Amino acid sequence: MVDEALLEKICGSASLTRRDFVLEVGAGTGNLTKKLAGKAGMVFAVEKNGEFFEKLSSEMGCYDNVELVCADATKMNLPECSKIVSNLPYSISRRITQKFILHGFEQAVLVYQREFAQKLTAPVGHDTYRMVSVLAQSTCDIEPLFDISPEAFDPQPNIWSMALRLRLRWKPGRDYVEFLNRLFSQKNKKVRNILDGAPREYSERKTCEMKPDEMLALYRAMPR
Repeated sequence: MVDEALLEKICGSASLTRRDFVLEVGAGTGNLTKKLAGKAGMVFAVEKNGEFFEKLSSEMGCYDNVELVCADATKMNLPECSKIVSNLPYSISRRITQKFILHGFEQAVLVYQREFAQKLTAPVGHDTYRMVSVLAQSTCDIEPLFDISPEAFDPQPNIWSMALRLRLRWKPGRDYVEFLNRLFSQKNKKVRNILDGAPREYSERKTCEMKPDEMLALYRAMPR
């Protein structure tokens, strides 16, 4: 991302202060990292690409409030953070969003491919309503912020992007993710045909017809 005004807008949307410990995934060559370092108390920046990381290290050498790691963020142990601000690699959007939610945060401002951002916010009954839609909406307050044109990037992709702001209401355990995966693996079946002991008020419903808050209520009502 090379649009300076947009980088500032992303940082501003996160309301950063010197009390914040910020996680950035997909730091690239440091364009957003620099903006974050100027506003946050500490920035933990992760970049997988070795060539990018070499440039990132050179660019960020004068910042004493930035820690850089060359790693795959989907496989590493993430640090504790108050906020997450990232222009995410689109290929890992689903996996890293799930990991962020399981890890926990106060607020996140994340740039996604617009198609995936719309999937996160999709309502029940929409053809893009998926497990990740329910996971995100049942654990977070999600606010679409703004669309981002291809011209904001170099090189320019052939797709639009979108920035979302997420505020975590509830940090789930991995069992909740497994529960949702099980239901959505047979999303057109009735709940009673997927889960043993489902409460009567949910047993005749189909997964694809249940709202995120209903999914969470079903999870909490299931016998342990």
